[in-house]
Amino acid sequence: MNRTDDDAKPSFRYTPITFKGPTTPVQVPPEAARAYIAAYFKHVHPIYPFLDRAEFEQKAFSYDLIHHLSSNASFSALYHTVLALGTQYTEGGSFDAGQGKAWKLYQVALGLFSDILLPRESLVNLQSIFAQNLSCIQIEQTLISEAARMATALGFNRSTMNDSAHRNFWVVYILEKTFSFFGSCSSSIRDMDIGCPIPEIPEAVYGGVDWFYLSARFARLVSRAYEMLYTVSATTKTPEEFYESIDIVYQDLENWRLSIPKDLRPGDTFRPENCKSPWTITVSLRVHFFYSSVVMSLCRLTLHLGSDTESPRTEEAKKRLMHTARHIIELTHYIDLQPHTPIWILGVMPLSALFVLFDFVVHNPYHPESSTNLKFLDVVGAYFTRLEYAMGGSLPSSLLAEFALIARQFIRDIQLGKSIRNSNTNRTTPYQLHTREGQNIEPSKPYDQVREPNQGLIYPPSQIPQVEQMATAPPQLVNGGSMSYVEQLFYPTDDLQPFVTGDLGSGFDMTGLFDSVLPNFQF
Repeated sequence: MNRTDDDAKPSFRYTPITFKGPTTPVQVPPEAARAYIAAYFKHVHPIYPFLDRAEFEQKAFSYDLIHHLSSNASFSALYHTVLALGTQYTEGGSFDAGQGKAWKLYQVALGLFSDILLPRESLVNLQSIFAQNLSCIQIEQTLISEAARMATALGFNRSTMNDSAHRNFWVVYILEKTFSFFGSCSSSIRDMDIGCPIPEIPEAVYGGVDWFYLSARFARLVSRAYEMLYTVSATTKTPEEFYESIDIVYQDLENWRLSIPKDLRPGDTFRPENCKSPWTITVSLRVHFFYSSVVMSLCRLTLHLGSDTESPRTEEAKKRLMHTARHIIELTHYIDLQPHTPIWILGVMPLSALFVLFDFVVHNPYHPESSTNLKFLDVVGAYFTRLEYAMGGSLPSSLLAEFALIARQFIRDIQLGKSIRNSNTNRTTPYQLHTREGQNIEPSKPYDQVREPNQGLIYPPSQIPQVEQMATAPPQLVNGGSMSYVEQLFYPTDDLQPFVTGDLGSGFDMTGLFDSVLPNFQF
């Protein structure tokens, strides 16, 4: 990458996260506290409705608030975390840990962490732990695991508990299951031990869509998918059994997708004008990313299984993987570049799409789709440049824009070498790649509406051939009855099959790549 030494060594500005309260008391005027709490219940609560608003506000707005905060560590942590989350929407937040008003409020909750963990589990303890998870990526896994442990220890998964307990359990369930699947780790909640129904939460219903119920169904779907496809015991399956399980997950995923109204359906073009409130835009965009992420996981698993074969199934998986990566990049236009946006949406999903299309380009320099893929790489590169600007330089994500430059230069080098050889031999080839700068990208259609030429797909070794080798060996026209057609589309896989080590993770957890603050936690 063309960077100077000074640019290549960015200095991160951060304050280590400590589990100690602030050195000076944090004072919040009553009017400001009301505004922060109102913002929390407007933007966050409909997505994670684990609080009883009336009960919480009764304490938060009472004359005995000081007594509640001083005598109940769990409520104090919950109260200050709610204020911190609300502050991000009213006054903005900071991507740098320890900076800004929201972090000062959150530091109060962190200082009470040990007072929440050590006593016997309670509903307020669970709520305060879960609320803190929404604020801090650095200790996200710890907080989610602890919240799941508390929920099951309190028996909130049983049918005999009250509605508030069921509400808290299912909110924890949704986040824990999705985190486990996308983080490629086992869940600590056993589905077979759940005896409580999914509660009806009116504040999570908008436009006739019960977003909470949809999220719970999706969490159950990925839990089942992980159990069927990505556990160690799943490695004992034959390829045929794997394909059968993949088809089952695909069918479950499609049934879930079709249960969403057409104008909000994931996989189709995202239309924010159909969302009537800020939080519905957020949750609808999240649903699109959820769906795309599972599709990418299933496509990559299919390619692993069929790495030594050439079949319509693997060819379809490559096309679908490429289309899904493009769709993710289109969605970056609607991402709110703010600290309250989950890092999984801000960075992980766009980065996954970038890597996928980069692989497709460098392994398919002569393929007609490479021209379009280069344009999408330019788009996602521009997104990461905007992200760095929005983060105030906290993370040098603009470096990722150079992947598009590398891919484009790679193609030009190949074309230049081929052009020289063609001029010497007076030969022509149909594989010239047109990459006109400034050419617009047409919005991609839903995958089931895409009509592509009948192109055979083969699966090569994962090593990237040298430029000279690729330039001297362009694809050849072959008999239509063969699996090796003209305009082949390649996609690499790991050299070692995942079955050798028993590692069939549903994905690589790239969250840490966007976490510029990786401190040694200080107690």
